Amino acid sequence: MPRRPTFAPDITETVTESIRDHREYLASGARCISHHSTDKEVVGRFSAVAEAVVEAELHIKFGQRYSKTTWSDEDTVQVAALAQCTGHGCTDPYHEVLTTDAFLLDADAAETAQAALPLVATVRSWAQKHAEVCRALPYDGR
Repeated sequence: MPRRPTFAPDITETVTESIRDHREYLASGARCISHHSTDKEVVGRFSAVAEAVVEAELHIKFGQRYSKTTWSDEDTVQVAALAQCTGHGCTDPYHEVLTTDAFLLDADAAETAQAALPLVATVRSWAQKHAEVCRALPYDGR
């Protein structure tokens, strides 16, 4: 039986690895390159009182913006966090923390990763509190 990880991933490592992968993708010279994409990582999972699940996710959004100083497009990265209750009958199933400012993709990846820490802490806190009080039932597909 395969072993499943029982701990949340390291946020700074997740963000820096995602940035590194996107940089390599852009530098690959592939025929069709998209500068816009979103990487998603589950950074917390909580069981609610009635066995519904509340998940916290980290979204790493890649895009472009036009710079008036260099008169060209710059690749950017933003980080957002959100929580979602998957319970059937939940009255407050979503919580989203506003995204960070756009960082340049060429900037220090560790600095960008540090900006994600407070967002993830806030969304994990909401998810844990929600799991303690939510009485929703798990969705059984009916």
